[in-house]
Amino acid sequence: MIIAITGKPGIGKTTVIKKIIEKLQNKAIGFYTQEIRNSRTRKRLGFEVITTDGQRSILAQKFKEGKYKVGSYTVDVENFEKIVIPLLEKALEEKDKVIVIDEVGKMELLSKKFQELLKKLLSKNDAKIILTVPIKDVHPIVKEIKNRPDVKIIELTLDNRDTIPSKILEKLNER
Repeated sequence: MIIAITGKPGIGKTTVIKKIIEKLQNKAIGFYTQEIRNSRTRKRLGFEVITTDGQRSILAQKFKEGKYKVGSYTVDVENFEKIVIPLLEKALEEKDKVIVIDEVGKMELLSKKFQELLKKLLSKNDAKIILTVPIKDVHPIVKEIKNRPDVKIIELTLDNRDTIPSKILEKLNER
């Protein structure tokens, strides 16, 4: 079972993922990303990645030099890989866990290791995977995920975003 949540930026994809992780507790393995904002001005400064086992690392930030850029953000692929790759490798071996990936976006896909592991996870027969993807096909892998016949795509809207976490959890319990 593969569920891909999509929707406009800021619609609540990460919020849905966080609610699902909270409900699943130790049955979830993976990560989510969240904004880093200036506490005073509330301006977005970057993004951090947070794993289900409690690790945190900078994914991208403004005003930093580096090799990888997405818009005005410098992406720290090494930091991302340091905490995400070992966890996703572990997820390959897990039988009873739900793999949660927020998100399969431009920044995360700068990592070739992430791309390779994602493909392995998606081809794992017994896997239960919930991931978020941008509404636009920002990368061939995003398009590939959306076009897979075994992927259930859920488009998040203002009208459905509050009910989607429980609907996804119900689907998971059906299996």
